[in-house]
Amino acid sequence: MTRLVIAQVMTPVLLCLTLLLGAPAAEANNGFSGRPGWNVLLNDATTDTVIDQLRQDFRRCQAVPKIYRYDCYRRSYRTGARSLLGSRDYAPVVEALTLVEKRIEAAVEANLDPGQPKLRENPFVQHRAVKPEAVPVIKQATLAAMEEAATLLLRSPGQAGNPHFQRIAAVIDSNKLLLRSALLYLPGPVLRLALGFTPMAALHMG
Repeated sequence: MTRLVIAQVMTPVLLCLTLLLGAPAAEANNGFSGRPGWNVLLNDATTDTVIDQLRQDFRRCQAVPKIYRYDCYRRSYRTGARSLLGSRDYAPVVEALTLVEKRIEAAVEANLDPGQPKLRENPFVQHRAVKPEAVPVIKQATLAAMEEAATLLLRSPGQAGNPHFQRIAAVIDSNKLLLRSALLYLPGPVLRLALGFTPMAALHMG
């Protein structure tokens, strides 16, 4: 009788444990699972999410003053890399995005401006300021890191011609081109006329 009662109690418990343990693997095939990147296989939904995040974050970062912009870029690439941690299929993407993040981080930390407050984007995100005179150097380091990351993806061993890696490399290249854009070097009045910027907004370009 005692054995029968124990069996009746344990059966629902074992069933619940089976469902809980099997959930991450089932969710992983549909993009991001409950644990970022855990066991995620190459799929269009995940690749689209990473591309959209990198593209939208980069454009958002371009809207902040240039002394804070590079810490914003760094955070964007860190977000992309962390969302895929644990996925073997996306491991080269994690490596490429982390490369960009770490290179920007090193350049930013070497040129922090302690006299400037942090820029609070929201209650959870703040960007650190760099010295204005260091912006061109940090910009070149960022461009070089982006170029190396895109090349890394396109030449990843065993992944030549992989469309997912090609698309992520393409958005990195797109961000690089925006950063390098010739419009940034136009005289102030021409730049404002071309982009419809106000004089205050033009001060943030660079």
